[in-house]
Amino acid sequence: MKRKLLVPREDVEWFPVIDSSLCNGCGDCQEFCKPGVFSLGEPEGVKRPKMIVSKPYNCVVLCSRCHPQCTSGAISLPLQKDFEHFVEYVD
Repeated sequence: MKRKLLVPREDVEWFPVIDSSLCNGCGDCQEFCKPGVFSLGEPEGVKRPKMIVSKPYNCVVLCSRCHPQCTSGAISLPLQKDFEHFVEYVD
């Protein structure tokens, strides 16, 4: 089943948040996310850059597939139940 947004995408604040203290900069989220929500942040001295949410409104509302891909547990998402009213399921 496909999802149809009932309001403009910019009105729905559904997107991942990255905890930079947990992110190891591996880039798995960037590789995995087809809509291109993630990118590499600015380098921090000699440390590997952390990932950032560079295009939050590219995120598909109610998608949570990136969360289990993050081996460091740095990605969090809002509660789906708080956003279900923005979506209609269609064939």
